[in-house]
Amino acid sequence: MTSIRRPIRPPYDGAPFPTVTPVQAMAVVDRNQLDIDPRETRRINSSGNVHSVYQLGEKYILKVPRDHPRAIGETLTASVAVPAATSAGVRTGSLVAFDDSLEIFSVPFSVFEYVPGDSVTPSARALPSEAAVWHDTGRELAKLHHTVEHVDDPKGWLEEWARPLDHAAILTGLVEAGVVASHLAEWFDELLTALKPSVGGADQYRRFVHGDLKPGNVLRRDGRLGALIDWDDAGWFDPAIDFAQIPLHMVDVALAGYRTVAPLDGDDTAEQRILWDHVMTALTELWRLRIDMAKVYHPCPGDGLVEVLALAVDGTSPLLRYFPVRRAPARPAARS
Repeated sequence: MTSIRRPIRPPYDGAPFPTVTPVQAMAVVDRNQLDIDPRETRRINSSGNVHSVYQLGEKYILKVPRDHPRAIGETLTASVAVPAATSAGVRTGSLVAFDDSLEIFSVPFSVFEYVPGDSVTPSARALPSEAAVWHDTGRELAKLHHTVEHVDDPKGWLEEWARPLDHAAILTGLVEAGVVASHLAEWFDELLTALKPSVGGADQYRRFVHGDLKPGNVLRRDGRLGALIDWDDAGWFDPAIDFAQIPLHMVDVALAGYRTVAPLDGDDTAEQRILWDHVMTALTELWRLRIDMAKVYHPCPGDGLVEVLALAVDGTSPLLRYFPVRRAPARPAARS
């Protein structure tokens, strides 16, 4: 997830997805003494925009990034983050091998344990099966946040996180670019101004976070959580950030699961910080439409704002009480 920690970054400058040849697959298997037939290598679909992903037999996942500094940086981050998560008992595929020798590929690459399951497919409404997965996810996040106290990161590969607080600048930019009308920007300004006190001091909270918990990175198996995958954005930050990509209508479910284990740091403002992150993400993601109109993004740039609308129309979510309500204009006094 990019929009909360820094402005939307440009595309990968034409850096293509790498293709793994049979010779390279055999070299990976031989070097790491993987107990599989290298001919059982197949490319698998991924919603990510960073790596080519291959399944090696029935046991391993090979991830090779684009030859681009940002993609390589995310590969380095995951090589540090995944061992910390697995040591804490978090459900994820363990790191089997990390190779930055550049002898097989021109970029560093990683091999992970294969975890069976399917990525969560968000539904328009809160289905019981979906709720069970997100409740489990909340519990798993609490385990992550409250168990990992130290991560070996001698080269500083973990993500540097920050939460932009100048929402006025973002709104002004969107208005000037013709993405959002000025009268609608006023509504967002009122909303974010009301939420801002809750996030102003949240940098005091510091936990090890996954950083990109979109539905595509949550695996479901047999109707429950199978694993959290793709740790390319992990780092230290306010733990509320890990709720910023959970579907908005499932945030209260995930929070309930989290709170069965422990309260979120600054729990009395947790919902307000999560709403801030969702709205700010939704607004800044609109810049993707200006950067590359031909690119298909996952999630789509407009999804966040549609989620806010759907939540309000449905009218049942506990989160709604944390939205400031604009008062209706005063009616003229009746004539006597």
